[in-house]
Amino acid sequence: MSDEWYTPARYVEAARAVMGEIDLDPASCELANRIVKAERIYTKMDNGLSQVWTGRVWLNPPFARRQTPGKKTHQGLWVNKLVQEYLANRVTEAVLLTTCRPDTSWFSQLWDYPICFVDHKVGFYTPQAGKYLQEVAHGHGTLFVYLGPHHQRFLEHFSPFGTIAQRISPVPTMFTTPDLWAEVLHEQ
Repeated sequence: MSDEWYTPARYVEAARAVMGEIDLDPASCELANRIVKAERIYTKMDNGLSQVWTGRVWLNPPFARRQTPGKKTHQGLWVNKLVQEYLANRVTEAVLLTTCRPDTSWFSQLWDYPICFVDHKVGFYTPQAGKYLQEVAHGHGTLFVYLGPHHQRFLEHFSPFGTIAQRISPVPTMFTTPDLWAEVLHEQ
């Protein structure tokens, strides 16, 4: 799988409508930025993971697998970096586009933010000779996550793409012993 999957304009425009502008795209290139129109971008050569991120961020991280045992994707590194920069108050708002992988270790932290589970396949663009070509969507589905104070704006602009969800409370852990069950049955 290639890292060069560019987001169609309608999703980037929805992110711009939520945040106002896009200050930084930390996983980008000049061709992708023709659609994103971020004030600043980090390219592969800049290594966005090693940079400080600030302002309003658009993030469509590389989906390609790392060349390491286990063949895990890079997405977790990028998602972790985004959340860290947001919690450190360097990123003021962000829209993250990523695959729908709730079975991964990096996904659980995203439940703290509004998530749009896209109800259709997103056709990404790939570069060829400096032009965009329609690409088939990846197999896991797509979602958008919003980090920031404008939840209602996110709901308004992203709900046309799918269902918005967010964890409303942690799942309580309840442990019962056989003695407790015996007491309940005995009381009946």
